[in-house]
Amino acid sequence: MNKKLFLRSILILCFSFTLLSCSSEDVKQEDTTQPAITLRAYTQSSFEIELLDLINQDRVSKGLNALSIINEISYVGSTHNDYMIAAGAINHDNFSQRAESLQAGLGALSVGENVASGFNTAQGVLNGWNNSPAHKANLEGNYTHFGVAVKADSTGKKYYTLLLIRK
Repeated sequence: MNKKLFLRSILILCFSFTLLSCSSEDVKQEDTTQPAITLRAYTQSSFEIELLDLINQDRVSKGLNALSIINEISYVGSTHNDYMIAAGAINHDNFSQRAESLQAGLGALSVGENVASGFNTAQGVLNGWNNSPAHKANLEGNYTHFGVAVKADSTGKKYYTLLLIRK
């Protein structure tokens, strides 16, 4: 392999890791009276509804249960999008705080999270997640409910946070 091709391959690999990331954890039951993030109502955009519908269609086509939308889950995702936009990078910083909030506020037994940026279509981000073994595992996980938030930064670059829970 020539040096130019090798460097190009490394660049593509690094770029791919910056576009996609996922995390999941089983949440231990704790008696918490104050969630780390106050859950609030959230109204999904038509783009977010399209993505949620595509995720459910994908799950059902694989013989899995469709997930129910909980707006407060999307709200938690929106707070993380704000954080990622401020940081200028996708990440799972403070994932345990989001998971604890969903446990305390909604009774989540387990929580999974996929994040991404740079995709312009709902189908594009779903394809990206499905092409990554860890993200695909979250999409196909043993969950019952979900929410998603999509927000663009000042340049128009979209940030995505998908949270999935099992109740």
